[in-house]
Amino acid sequence: MHKFRIITFSLLVLPCLFQMGVSTASALDHSVLSNSVKSERAARYEAFREFKIKGICGTARLDLAVAYGANTIRTYTPPSREQLDEYKRLGLKVVVGIWMPHQGENSGKKGKWDYDYRKQSSKQVKSFAETLDRIGNHPAILLWCLGNEVPLDPAYLKVVNLMSQTLHKKYPKQLSSLTMINAPKEKIAVIKQYATDLDVIGFNSYGAGAVVGGCKNLEEEWGRAYYVSEFGPQGPWWGRKTEWGVVYEQSYDAKLTDLRRSFQQIDASPRCLGSTMFLWGYWSKQKQTYFSAFLSPSGTTEEIDEKNLYITPMAEEFSYYWSGKYPPERGPVLTKLNIAGMNEKGDAVVEAGKRFEVTAVTASPDSSASELSYRWWILDENGKAVVGPIDTEQPSVELEAPAVSGKDDCVMAYVLTKTGRASGFTVPIKVQVEQAATGPIPPE
Repeated sequence: MHKFRIITFSLLVLPCLFQMGVSTASALDHSVLSNSVKSERAARYEAFREFKIKGICGTARLDLAVAYGANTIRTYTPPSREQLDEYKRLGLKVVVGIWMPHQGENSGKKGKWDYDYRKQSSKQVKSFAETLDRIGNHPAILLWCLGNEVPLDPAYLKVVNLMSQTLHKKYPKQLSSLTMINAPKEKIAVIKQYATDLDVIGFNSYGAGAVVGGCKNLEEEWGRAYYVSEFGPQGPWWGRKTEWGVVYEQSYDAKLTDLRRSFQQIDASPRCLGSTMFLWGYWSKQKQTYFSAFLSPSGTTEEIDEKNLYITPMAEEFSYYWSGKYPPERGPVLTKLNIAGMNEKGDAVVEAGKRFEVTAVTASPDSSASELSYRWWILDENGKAVVGPIDTEQPSVELEAPAVSGKDDCVMAYVLTKTGRASGFTVPIKVQVEQAATGPIPPE
């Protein structure tokens, strides 16, 4: 058990923050998997007789992922044979992603475009068959994912079924899957109706409540093999909001608690093949602190050598979940940001162009206050730094608010160790222009 110190200007008691993480015996039952399908399909689950997915989405620091106990990597497009060879060398199994468009309108870097599975199905199946010819016999492959979060239109699902049949004709013991969002019961029913040859459902959910609901629905309505194909703390689309409607990011200690609840549910589900966490890298859109197992020193979306990324307590928590042990050194946890001028609801309203104080509250198991430093930014709605980075040795700083009013800015803070470990999160602020005083016009 690690001893820990709390670093702040006032006394803070967090008795459970650095308790040992949740690690329970897996309920995954090979016999339950085999009995849930017809006998000719049961052989496809042989790989899971003594194996459970402990996986990552992302390719940063694969050496560290393996050292922490990961055994699987999920891709979103087909890897090359050379990449598969490297994953095998590292001891990683692979969920091979096949990118598939939406039925109807799609959007991308080149703008919007239309796709119709009813007219282009043969092209999609042929392309998949060519991928099977190229890499399908590679021993690193664990299963195939035929689309990520594609709306479950019957036209798409019928093509998924054709692709699954193509896979099983060439490789009868390999597993087909697709990935859906949150696994609501009515959507599971659509998959069962139109993709009868499918072996596995993956579902992407963020926050323990969503993971619990997804597992429950798949156990009851699917009744066959599934896995949590993406998960992590709560995303920026839901949670407590400011009075002006901006979602608060979870504090870092809340994220770790949330993750442990997800671990418990995954391990308690007899048909759950395991999980692949998102994101084993750093989020490159808007606020990178939301999902990232690593943080960029710059705090921006610019590319950086992965060796320079900061390791977060989230990565350490997955180490415990996968291997049953934490790394020898553990990083600090940023638990709260106090912003001067918070209103009665706890929301931060600051005056445009004026300076305001921010104070970080930090818990650290392995570092004293003198060994920690802090980095600060103000970000706009697109995640662009309008102030910072500003480095301090103390957990307080004065920041100057942007000169222009706005309600989608935020303060982002990191707490750092000298050995490259960090945590951070954001707090929304509303920047307003001070109103001029009004009153009667004095007589001349």
